[in-house]
Amino acid sequence: MSNRGLAFAKPPTIVDVARLADVSKSTVSNVIRNANCVKPEMRARVTQAITAIGYRPNILARQLVLQRTKIFGVVVGDLANPFHAEMAKQIERHASLQGYRVMFVNSQTDMAEAAGLESLLEYRVAGIIFLAHAGMPERTRQLIAGKVPTIFVACKADWGDLVSGDDLQGAKDATRHLVSLGHRRIAYFADPIVEDDADRARRAGYRAVMAEAGLLPIVFHWRRSPPGVLRGNREVTHQEVLHGPKRVTAIFSSNDLGAIELLDWADKLGIKVPEQLSIVGFDDIVLAKLARINLTTVAQPQAKLAELAIDTLARRLAGSLPAPPVRKSVELNMVIRGSTAVPER
Repeated sequence: MSNRGLAFAKPPTIVDVARLADVSKSTVSNVIRNANCVKPEMRARVTQAITAIGYRPNILARQLVLQRTKIFGVVVGDLANPFHAEMAKQIERHASLQGYRVMFVNSQTDMAEAAGLESLLEYRVAGIIFLAHAGMPERTRQLIAGKVPTIFVACKADWGDLVSGDDLQGAKDATRHLVSLGHRRIAYFADPIVEDDADRARRAGYRAVMAEAGLLPIVFHWRRSPPGVLRGNREVTHQEVLHGPKRVTAIFSSNDLGAIELLDWADKLGIKVPEQLSIVGFDDIVLAKLARINLTTVAQPQAKLAELAIDTLARRLAGSLPAPPVRKSVELNMVIRGSTAVPER
């Protein structure tokens, strides 16, 4: 079979394949679907024609005809947070293993999230995965609930399936680690790029352990624009936090990115970590493992979170899960590295 003299201004279609193979469109369709009703000789002709003209089936069009796609919509947060970027990569990998593709939208603002969700629904995604959401849960619920299966991963909502770690317990473990080393002035640094629910749970875990140890909680808030740090409503300087008689000797950061920024602070001020300042993060992002950073942190198992999320969503689509939303929890683990130690006397 020769394709000499054939030229296509547009990508070749199923009609072009049928014409070249001298068969009907339905026969080509049956070959593409790997149906058993096609004779071997006919299948060989169609396969040769497909190869000869470089035809590719329009998978999306076929899925839309069936009123479903093999695409998962993924709502991500601020990609300045490496945890979101790394989770997005894991979700894409595990979705691919189950034959799905992913489409990303961001949720940095309510308007961006709503527009992104509308777009995902227009593309008839098979399901939606939230790695973050912008804080308008009722509006989001009204927009998508009952239309497509939804799962929340490492963020929380009172509807939809959920896969997450125990932020409260993880924060308790981090704070107890610092208390057990002998630290008494231990601060919590809240980062606005951490989900509100996660931040509240981590702060609550910190406060609970401080209370049980008879210690006074010290809470700071990063301000990202303009850059700064607040204690209550008052702006404080790096020197106030890390120098002087009331300086903190240990910090639990609500995420690794903030913890790494604190390491940079300490370096610029000539404060030795961990001899003069211990720092604990949360997430265990790739940067935390680097030898120069060597951050003690609470590890969220990204691959496990992604695997459970994709498996849960696929099972929901297959109708093999009960109607009420499922709640799955993964274990968080303290990873002790070189950024924490007994305080100097």
